[in-house]
Amino acid sequence: MLRFLRPEFAIWWQLLPVLLACCTIQVLYLAYVRRRTAVAPRFARLSRRAGWVRVGAASFAAMLMGGCIVFALARPQASLTERSPEYERQDLVLILDRSASMRAHDIVPSRFSRAVAEIKNFLEHKPESIDRVGLVGFAGGSLVLSYLTNDLNTVAFFLDWVDQDPQTLLGTNIGAALKNATEVATKDDRKTKKIFLLISDGEDYGADLERQVAQYRAAGLHIHCIGIGSDVEVPIPIREPDGRETPLRDDDGRIVRTRFEESTLRQIAAATGGEYVRSTTGGELTKAITDIALSERKIVGWRTTTDYRDLYPEALGAAAAAGVMLWMLL
Repeated sequence: MLRFLRPEFAIWWQLLPVLLACCTIQVLYLAYVRRRTAVAPRFARLSRRAGWVRVGAASFAAMLMGGCIVFALARPQASLTERSPEYERQDLVLILDRSASMRAHDIVPSRFSRAVAEIKNFLEHKPESIDRVGLVGFAGGSLVLSYLTNDLNTVAFFLDWVDQDPQTLLGTNIGAALKNATEVATKDDRKTKKIFLLISDGEDYGADLERQVAQYRAAGLHIHCIGIGSDVEVPIPIREPDGRETPLRDDDGRIVRTRFEESTLRQIAAATGGEYVRSTTGGELTKAITDIALSERKIVGWRTTTDYRDLYPEALGAAAAAGVMLWMLL
């Protein structure tokens, strides 16, 4: 479909018959001159008047140039109709491990700080189908940091807060975290699909994990897991009041070390039908979160939109090309 933004300039089309008449008069005049002053056969190849092809081409170029200029003046636009899918609205519940082992520096600057940075990057570029985001933090206990909200700055604020928290939180209770994540979802009155994403270095010392996983499975809820950490055994740092870090030591004074352990995360994902992704550098986190969010979206309808594209640049380009051809023929 074509429309014109400046139809008042269409009146200039009336000049095209005048231009055609001028071209016709030129052809007739040239024919008359050729009859009166014929070119000798031996000079025919050197004469610009020798063929009618040049004259016809010049007339065509003049008409084309004039037509394209008038067409461009009328500001033509072509309609472009696009059919795009509408996806089911989704809410994302992030379950973030903030235990002491997540402060390990086998991933720069640390497992936890890198996870926070990648989550914030995801929030800045989250898929359109993700509506609201909630945040649960856990270590030996669990805490709802943010209920589901559209205000992503609030989620980012709590992420920065827990990242700068100087406390050393011992223990890892994934079961308690899953219970709080269920609370975040059930306290919401909107009937949107809830996506649960657990980010941890894999260690679990709680007693309620199996029961919580069974409840998720019975409710048909998927728990997606991202494991972050390298295969290197590294010390667990603790932050002193003056800001310095020292290694965590046991009762005998020996340095406590941690190694990434993925079996628990794999089992949780497999038991609930979720996905498991391993991140050894932290750089895979943003893409992994995005892929997990997109994997659960469902098409609920289609949306048809109509947009218009200007055609005058192409028309002016054609007029310029015709003008160059006319200049070369004359």
